[in-house]
Amino acid sequence: MLKSGFGSKGAIYGIDGTKWATSLGFELSEDDIMTMVRGFTDPIQFYTDGIRIGGRTFTCTRSDSGLIAGRESSAGHGCVVCRCNTCLVIAVHDDGAHSEGCQEFITTLRDFLRDQDI
Repeated sequence: MLKSGFGSKGAIYGIDGTKWATSLGFELSEDDIMTMVRGFTDPIQFYTDGIRIGGRTFTCTRSDSGLIAGRESSAGHGCVVCRCNTCLVIAVHDDGAHSEGCQEFITTLRDFLRDQDI
């Protein structure tokens, strides 16, 4: 994802909060992960409190049963979180990354992982 230019940081965490893979220095708290997991069932918290990722808070712009997206600033910084069967795929895009490209890349990865029953 990072080499593609669609995101600046990324991670995959199990829905139990365990870290599977992350970009260097991109650590998320277990509380943030578990809040995201619960948010796929009841997303209202994202619209009221925002999406917390790596010490940053993003305003929720979209939420459905498989994808949560948010925006941090007018500069276009944002996040995308996708739910797979057993994990979350998380990406943050900053300067130079395009939000639609990031979302498309992460949803393609999500679909691949779901097809593998992950």
